[in-house]
Amino acid sequence: MAVGHLKILGLEFTFVFRHRFEKDEDTRLVEKFTTWRDWRLGVFFKRMKIVGKKKFNQPKEWHSAVVRQYMLGIDLLICKAWVTVHRGGMTIKMKY
Repeated sequence: MAVGHLKILGLEFTFVFRHRFEKDEDTRLVEKFTTWRDWRLGVFFKRMKIVGKKKFNQPKEWHSAVVRQYMLGIDLLICKAWVTVHRGGMTIKMKY
């Protein structure tokens, strides 16, 4: 999995590229039977709501600090790639 982050004019972009032959032993069995079970070709678009940076430390107020996140991606037979875009959403960096 390759992940990249970019910030431009207040917009936060996340780029992800995954392929069927990744060498990660911890999640390999689960991924094999869920993510890569279907052979797909196509383009997809998803719109989601995520918690914003404002009031992130106050979980009871999250309903008033929701922002939209948009995802545009492509499914090929052996790989997937997508980009997500949001303004002011909370992202937690994780080690991949």
